[in-house]
Amino acid sequence: MKIHMKKLRIIIFLLLTAFIISISLLLTLKPDTVDYKQLTVNYMDIGQGDSILIESDGKFMLIDAGKASESDVVISYLKNKGVSTLDYVIWTHPDADHIGGSAEVMKAFAVKQVLMPHKSHTTKTFYNLLSVIKEKGLKITSPKAGSAYTLGASSFVVIAPNRDYEDNNNSSIGIKLIHGNTSFVFIGDAEKESITDMLHNDIDLKADVLMAGHHGSDTSTTAELLKAVAPDYTVISVGKDNSYGHPAKTTLELLSNNNIKIYRTDENGTITASSDGSKISFSAKEYDFKASKEDKSKTPVYITKTGKKYHLADCPYIGHNKLSISLKQAKERDLTPCSKCNPPE
Repeated sequence: MKIHMKKLRIIIFLLLTAFIISISLLLTLKPDTVDYKQLTVNYMDIGQGDSILIESDGKFMLIDAGKASESDVVISYLKNKGVSTLDYVIWTHPDADHIGGSAEVMKAFAVKQVLMPHKSHTTKTFYNLLSVIKEKGLKITSPKAGSAYTLGASSFVVIAPNRDYEDNNNSSIGIKLIHGNTSFVFIGDAEKESITDMLHNDIDLKADVLMAGHHGSDTSTTAELLKAVAPDYTVISVGKDNSYGHPAKTTLELLSNNNIKIYRTDENGTITASSDGSKISFSAKEYDFKASKEDKSKTPVYITKTGKKYHLADCPYIGHNKLSISLKQAKERDLTPCSKCNPPE
């Protein structure tokens, strides 16, 4: 009898030990073992503007809608992606290259929630948007930094604006989108003033992907921001041969020097980033800044015999008596780029 009791105690002890080990393993499961559904972030090619469609577990969010002239492109893209309802629209700030197509987009789809900064504008485009929001019986939410939301299997936290600003760009809504162990940061057209506030708002900005602010302007991609976000990838939404000189050469150099992979809509068209919660893949080919820099030196530019500047072929300042030389040759002659036509530097 004593022998049987001893065996029984041993069996109970082993069963308890196995149970404790099983519970411990369950409690220490790493997040990357969770079966996250796919997140897709679509950076649309709409020229000089922003429009990003995000899908997570059948839920959709749209950030900006580009210029009014691109509204049909945005609407068509959303319909092709199976969108009937937008759970969120974020109109980051009231500039025309961000909200130009917003009124038409809102007419085309059901919208559950509208996020906009507390910033008014006097343009017809802005008032058209407000009119559609009112017609749909929707309320505008002007989120505060730190506000958190759920989108399907993902979530996002507002990182900007952190206070009221005089200009539109710094008033941009910025968010950090989180999907499992992966994350994406969007800052609209926020510039140094707003970025400085983001860096001091006690929200962790570290993310895998940064969408370069203000189409790659040097006023939006700062060394301090890159240090805080520490991205592996950046996406630049920008129009081909735009008159603003975006993306700035200094921005591209800063990204390249920090070994951040670059994707550009003017080079790649629409770019889709997909995340399974542990890794991110891109539909496009990485932009090689160093190789592009070497190729650019062979780009033809145009000069006059006595001029001290170099130009693009269609520059109104150069006339018909123009001579073609390479960009490299123009620099060797210490010629400077024309401020009117913005040739490559």
